[in-house]
Amino acid sequence: MDERLEVEVASTIDIVRIDISPGHNYFGHHEKPAGTNETISVKFIECVAGLGLRGDRFFGYKENYKGQVTFFSWEVYEELCEKFGVKNKNPSVFRRNIITRNIDLNSLIGRQFEIRE
Repeated sequence: MDERLEVEVASTIDIVRIDISPGHNYFGHHEKPAGTNETISVKFIECVAGLGLRGDRFFGYKENYKGQVTFFSWEVYEELCEKFGVKNKNPSVFRRNIITRNIDLNSLIGRQFEIRE
């Protein structure tokens, strides 16, 4: 019997930004300078199950890869900036795809969830 547990995590999860980069800056650059692929902020993106975000460097990276999409918390970004006295740094410096607000991302580890409009 296939049982599915549905849990409402939050009534509102804000997607602050969605970022992609067409190429890797560090993968495969052993002892060479980092690449210069910029991070691009987009308003909408196609997310393909098992492949990732279309146009991103990890789209279809390899079979069963668990890092096609990465999430980062806006609250953690603000905490890091405060702790280290960083000002005027765009969250794209983390090169994470989806920046969220109002959700404890750690509570989603190991759980299946979906984000929808």
